[in-house]
Amino acid sequence: MKKAKDIIEKKVFQTPFIDTHEHLIDESERLSCIEPIIPCDDWTLLLSMYFRFDLVSSGMSKELIGSLFSKQINPIDKWGIVKDYWPYLKNTASGLVFRNTIKVLYDIDDVSVGMIKKLQNSYEQTRQKGFYKHIIRDLANIRHCHVHSPIRAFRKSEFPDLLFQDIALNGLIQVSNIPVYVPEHIKPNSLSDWHSVIDWWFAEYNEIAKGVKIGNAYFRRLDFEKVQAEKVDKIFLKKINSREIGFSDEKLLQDHLFWYSVDKATEYGLPVKMHTGQWAMNNVMNMHWVKDNPSDCASLCKKSPDTKFIFYHLCYPHYEEMLSLAKSYSNAFIDMCWSWSINPLAAKDFLKKFILTAPNNKLFTFGGDDVIVENLIGHATVARKGITQALSELVSDDWIALVDALDLVEDLMYKNAEKLFK
Repeated sequence: MKKAKDIIEKKVFQTPFIDTHEHLIDESERLSCIEPIIPCDDWTLLLSMYFRFDLVSSGMSKELIGSLFSKQINPIDKWGIVKDYWPYLKNTASGLVFRNTIKVLYDIDDVSVGMIKKLQNSYEQTRQKGFYKHIIRDLANIRHCHVHSPIRAFRKSEFPDLLFQDIALNGLIQVSNIPVYVPEHIKPNSLSDWHSVIDWWFAEYNEIAKGVKIGNAYFRRLDFEKVQAEKVDKIFLKKINSREIGFSDEKLLQDHLFWYSVDKATEYGLPVKMHTGQWAMNNVMNMHWVKDNPSDCASLCKKSPDTKFIFYHLCYPHYEEMLSLAKSYSNAFIDMCWSWSINPLAAKDFLKKFILTAPNNKLFTFGGDDVIVENLIGHATVARKGITQALSELVSDDWIALVDALDLVEDLMYKNAEKLFK
């Protein structure tokens, strides 16, 4: 008789994901190497997201980083830039994502000086028209992805059945008066005009958007208070006219626009997806703000009980509090996107505890949170390994039966998302 882990592993690896968070550009944009999103077009592009941040953390200089992702450097020579740092990072989650990607995609077990030519040749042969669907569906076994566009607030995809889109609200809440957020036919000269800008995005795209994404946790606490329009009219005029405003006034304006946007999302039945926890960038993270995320999220749920809030990334490293949040608030959902690639052992621990703590229909287990489509293979492999281990340990420790573990797989990997996002 097969071991329980083998049975669970087989089902987990055969079951497709619905990927609830990526930053993918369209395939045609990738093939045309739009800058600055695609800094180079060689094998190192696979390292240009989270592995890059770990390179900085390990001590690689700004100059070397620039060379590594430069179009002017021969791709074969780039291993010479990475090789001294590779031993520090190859066993991190970002290193495992890369290694799993090149194993599945290029049949390369590990990167070394002798494998760089094969790696580069394989990269070039793979990066051809049609490779998005092949990678996402055939190799990563993902039905479709939810995408927060890195280009504008909402972007209709050339693959609408593969890359579903969210409305990105960051710049609308922070008042970024640029074409990425402001349509040509609206000239915002007042707060009312800015409300019209927000209204336009919802009216235009609510029927095809899967939700709205708010990433303002990178720039402030999530302690958004409900502020009336008349209290921030004059503040908005200063902001839109590029006049300096203080921190307290900036917060009042953002608080007002946050709730205006959230109320609009709730009106249209769109879930509100929010970044919490770990920041992707180097040398800037405010740990005090991150620590306050769980209590701030609870306040948001309490203030707007009709809004479905989806909190990203487990609020790592404060994931115990997010278990309590999901257990306590009926409108709080947790998305494990990126968490497997931050700390896969913490993500496994969280999944085990969530299953025993909160209703399991409130959990979404995968999103690579990446810009580079090839990396979805590695992200999905790491996540599947973690899900397998979490369920297997619950069975081996006699918390749940094997049949219960198998029943959970489809819900956790795609059915929960299917039900909520319809």
